[in-house]
Amino acid sequence: MSMPKGAPQRITEFDALNVQKLRVGLRHSAAISADGELFTFGQGNWGVLGHGNEDSINFTNPKLVKGLSKSKVVDVAMGEYHTIALCEDGNVYTWGYGGKKGFFNWMYTQEIGALGHGDVEPTFAPKKVSFFEENGLKVKQIAAGNYHCVVVCDDGNLYNWGIGLYGVLGNGSN
Repeated sequence: MSMPKGAPQRITEFDALNVQKLRVGLRHSAAISADGELFTFGQGNWGVLGHGNEDSINFTNPKLVKGLSKSKVVDVAMGEYHTIALCEDGNVYTWGYGGKKGFFNWMYTQEIGALGHGDVEPTFAPKKVSFFEENGLKVKQIAAGNYHCVVVCDDGNLYNWGIGLYGVLGNGSN
């Protein structure tokens, strides 16, 4: 299918999904169906699509994220190298690039920690961010920056993690 320049065109491959929410990232995108199923497509580098590998998926063939099939997804957000999904039960799951371990980082974005699992390990399939459940919190809203995540919980507080370059974490540091 070729897309004409400058003219909207219906993508019929999405008809069967009954898309209720669409999120577009820098290199990957996601659609949430009326049943709360999450489908991703785009460049799969660093496992950002959540299918357990680094395979890319063409937009004409969005693929179900099977690791969330037991949960109803209500929102999703994409960073440059990671994805965060919010489920109806208030839990969040992340996957993608966790960062690189090392004493010396010549590139600020190597030690990211944007997945929220307390390490810099990559995760190519959805993994629950256990902090919230362990602290009796339900997440109500999510957002993702290039290298960080931000959530609002039912206690009315904002929580974030990842790289704080340019003060994006709002904690007064870089």
